[in-house]
Amino acid sequence: MNILIVEDDARIAHPLQLHLKHEHHQVEVAYDGSTGLAMALENQFDFILLDIMLPELDGLSVAHQLRNAGCNSAIIMITARDTTKDKIAGLEMGADDYLAKPFELSELSARIKAISRRGRELDRPILSYEDLEVDQNACIARFRGTPIKLTPTEYRLLAHFLANPSKVYDKQDLIDLLWRHNTSISDDIIKTHMKGLRGKLKAVGASKDIIETVYGMGYRLRKNA
Repeated sequence: MNILIVEDDARIAHPLQLHLKHEHHQVEVAYDGSTGLAMALENQFDFILLDIMLPELDGLSVAHQLRNAGCNSAIIMITARDTTKDKIAGLEMGADDYLAKPFELSELSARIKAISRRGRELDRPILSYEDLEVDQNACIARFRGTPIKLTPTEYRLLAHFLANPSKVYDKQDLIDLLWRHNTSISDDIIKTHMKGLRGKLKAVGASKDIIETVYGMGYRLRKNA
């Protein structure tokens, strides 16, 4: 896979680069936010490992601008700040996962594999439900033919709902599906991703509650939405 590391500390960036190259990935490094943003917009990366505290442009701003530009690379935030508030801030800007410093390189590899595997778990190339469609070959979600700009995690959430439209997913179901190697995911993280997905569905004309909350149980696609 093609991976971009955006990290200003060479003592962190260099070992990451060596480790990922050893695992047969193509790896590039940017040492400030502005350079990282430009590289990510000019090239197609499968993953972006993005530090939050960066010179010139912070990581949250980089993630936000990438998502606004339609970048669908998976983003893993790397941060020394490990509060729930900080994690939610990163996810709201479009990140798919986060790693708190210091971390084991094996954990990073596990996160990358887990996110990569999400795209292979649903075997039907086209998933549809009423006016919603997910084209898994093109990695595009649509509502009445209109493409929906989703983060990779929002995309996978929608795909799972479309694959099992009558299923009620509780928060633990979603955590197990999307973050198998991360035992620290909180309910607030799920709520943040659901809020983002619902907001983007509404923006293209879908009902705001097309994914409904089933009180005391979880989430599912609303019938006859």
